[in-house]
Amino acid sequence: MTDPATSADAAFVDIARSRLCVHLTGQVRACIGALRPEQIWWRPNEKSNAIGNLVLHCTGSTRFYIGRIIGGSDFVRDRRTEFAERRELPAALLRANLDQAIEEADAALRGFDPGRLLEVTEETPEPMTLAEVITLQVSHYALHVGQIAYATKLINADAIHEIWRKTPSR
Repeated sequence: MTDPATSADAAFVDIARSRLCVHLTGQVRACIGALRPEQIWWRPNEKSNAIGNLVLHCTGSTRFYIGRIIGGSDFVRDRRTEFAERRELPAALLRANLDQAIEEADAALRGFDPGRLLEVTEETPEPMTLAEVITLQVSHYALHVGQIAYATKLINADAIHEIWRKTPSR
């Protein structure tokens, strides 16, 4: 007989993986694909982030929290650079880097032992369980996906429509 707690833990990890790696990332891809490079790097003022910076930030945070902490990669994050970028990096490069981070996260979460969810890491600013790390990254990523979708609609009202109702393809 399967322990219900073990099943719930495994379901949690799989749901988090699906939301992060399939649904939310599909929405980012849809937004990037709907805009021209100058639109991806547009910002309303110097204190606001461009969509491109948010994609770089989602890439960096995923590689750190999921790739490194959950998956054990040796990724070293430079968070400041994620927001400092001002060049119009090509959409294809943003997407390739994001796809690499998501492939790494997908593998890390697929290979993760749910029995480790209550282990504590100190690689984060404050000690937290691995369950908190996964929850933090999925919710943090979702927040920025919302910003990306909102900015995309501001820039081009017809660019995307109800992307949250379907899972965009790769």
